[in-house]
Amino acid sequence: MPGTTSLAQDSLSPRLQIGINLLPAIVAANQSLAATDIDRNLPIYLVYRENRYLGEQLKQRIDQFGKIRGRAVEAAAISLEELLVAEPQPLSVVFVAEPLERQLPDLVRFTQQHRLLLFSPFAGDVERGVSAGFQVTDKVLPEVNMASLKQSKIQLKAFFLRIAVKYE
Repeated sequence: MPGTTSLAQDSLSPRLQIGINLLPAIVAANQSLAATDIDRNLPIYLVYRENRYLGEQLKQRIDQFGKIRGRAVEAAAISLEELLVAEPQPLSVVFVAEPLERQLPDLVRFTQQHRLLLFSPFAGDVERGVSAGFQVTDKVLPEVNMASLKQSKIQLKAFFLRIAVKYE
């Protein structure tokens, strides 16, 4: 349906729009994906706390990616509660669709235990344990939490880490 995507884009906050635009580059920098079965889809979970509609809007955008690192993208909007009882494939991606406040530490632990790449577009979340996000100054730079990546056993490409702001 023409216009649907632009309506979805227009109603997304600037941080969500930037996050969605950066997501393919961050996922593509995940060296661990190269070692996995390329024939399997790449699950991307859009985690929301209360706003399922927002998750569905983001899913429409991600569905347009097609493939990342040769793997077909399979996006799903899912509540935090649903994700925390799921058994996601290792190396799946979790995108935080809305601020999770007190529940963020539970999600960080879950993603580390299940070897998932956790991305949040919200300021301060990388410092709180999220694996990847971005920082806005005079330009937009990817931001990574090195301890969280190590705990999740996820390795990002060296060129990506050179340009990223690193939180130790």
